[in-house]
Amino acid sequence: MPDELPPISPDLVAELAALVETIAARPDHADLAARLEWLIDTLILRGQLPASFRRLADKITGGERAVVRLATFRDKYAVPSPDVDCAALIPLCGARCCSFEVTLSAQDVVEGGIPFDVMRPYAMQKANGTCVCKDDTGACTIYDRRPGACRAYDCRHDARVWIDFEARIPAPRR
Repeated sequence: MPDELPPISPDLVAELAALVETIAARPDHADLAARLEWLIDTLILRGQLPASFRRLADKITGGERAVVRLATFRDKYAVPSPDVDCAALIPLCGARCCSFEVTLSAQDVVEGGIPFDVMRPYAMQKANGTCVCKDDTGACTIYDRRPGACRAYDCRHDARVWIDFEARIPAPRR
């Protein structure tokens, strides 16, 4: 595929592993842990790291640490969205992205109006495994105010959503 990203170099992988160990040892840096977890997840979704690297993020998110998670988007309205016609694809994909974990940014919290899980501040609230902002048709009820993670998400190369995006073949539901 023409827009394929290059793999990450082994020295950067070693640095990621070392950083995970350092942050995991510090119970007072939940905000940094959340940022590193986001970076690892992003690199996995881009295909630059194998999914096995998820275990690194698990090292920094497990345990008894009380965590308030905030996404790092400064201005969600400036986040470019991919040119995917989500509304037209919902009948095929079933809005699977609405089952993914999404963390609000400080901007979302200040603006208000986006429900979050009180037991996991500021993770978007879910009901029956899906975002509570999804209506019966699968459409987003807060689309104009949606979080930066939702704005930036591109489902085209996500194996959780599509076997083949171009042929419109959705992945099996898990």
